[in-house]
Amino acid sequence: MAKPKAMKAKWELKPFTAKEKTPWKAAVTSVRKELKVRKRDHPALFMLGATGKHLYEAVQEQYKKAGKKNWKLKKFSKKESGPWITAVANAQKQLHARKRVHPALFLLSVVGKELYEAAQALYTNPNTTKTMKAMKAMKAMK
Repeated sequence: MAKPKAMKAKWELKPFTAKEKTPWKAAVTSVRKELKVRKRDHPALFMLGATGKHLYEAVQEQYKKAGKKNWKLKKFSKKESGPWITAVANAQKQLHARKRVHPALFLLSVVGKELYEAAQALYTNPNTTKTMKAMKAMKAMK
């Protein structure tokens, strides 16, 4: 079976324009300001967590604007949160491997890069379509 044209090319994000970059820079700057308000035990982890919370709240706001009901995430199970905990721990090991000028920004960028590469691998992996078809077939059997 031939791959669709989109699957043949390497998956990459287009470069952001200056207008698109501005809100992201402002967001990271605001989180850095939150970080510097007081001394933190784990500043890099705080920055990562604060960024995640801001993203969550921004998505909720977009849902409200679209006329959807307000929603909340359910508590994740250990099985669901385990890979995330391991991934953050691995990023933290990479952070502590050597001295960093801006450790919090480094951790945030490592996580962003890993998320990008994971999405890229899922997008370009031809086995994903087989898995999706198998999942649909199992769902149809129920």
